[in-house]
Amino acid sequence: MIMQPRQLLFTALSALMIIVTSCKPKAPVDETKQKNHQDTHKIEITFTPGTMEGDKFLPSNEASATIIASQASGWRQDKVITVRTDTPYFVQVKHYSKSGQPINREYATNGEDRIHQHFFMPKIKNSELKATDIIDYKYLDTDPWDAPISTDAKVIGKENPIGLKGSMTFKVPTEHLQIRLRLLHARGSKWSSEGKVSPFYQPSIWTANGQYDLDFTFEVNVVSKK
Repeated sequence: MIMQPRQLLFTALSALMIIVTSCKPKAPVDETKQKNHQDTHKIEITFTPGTMEGDKFLPSNEASATIIASQASGWRQDKVITVRTDTPYFVQVKHYSKSGQPINREYATNGEDRIHQHFFMPKIKNSELKATDIIDYKYLDTDPWDAPISTDAKVIGKENPIGLKGSMTFKVPTEHLQIRLRLLHARGSKWSSEGKVSPFYQPSIWTANGQYDLDFTFEVNVVSKK
């Protein structure tokens, strides 16, 4: 059957529309409007003293100390703990939903790890000091994400920092040292276009359009190591 010119034109236009439609790029997903996790209603921040060997933390025999805060308490911490300078502390942050369900898994799996990062931002009173002069923090997130405190699991904190687990060392004695804990929820990715990640003490410019699933300031008393 021989097509008429009008039929040929209609067929050609239809084929062109199919090609254009199939090649149209998908709109980027705004991750802050499409959450795949519950909201945090309570947190526990546990400090365990120990030592670091490479990227592995070895806890000491000393007791841990935990700070608890919740939406129900107006995000006021239950107590102020005392820590020592020049002593690595394993810092574990546990999130809980409104029903009391642990939800760390929801921040670390199903692709949520690529858009979430905790920041530990010390309040600086002395203008001559930088954040890294006050504390040092190393992301010790692991694969699998829920490996225990002392483990041979692969540490991925440098490549994929989340901050559910890390090591913090206090450098100067400070009474009522305030640390702002923020959990970034990036719009697309927490990495820059060059694959860089933000330092523990400051979200970088490429995360400026993100939101925060948690923004909470707690305090500790830092004494000199004897």
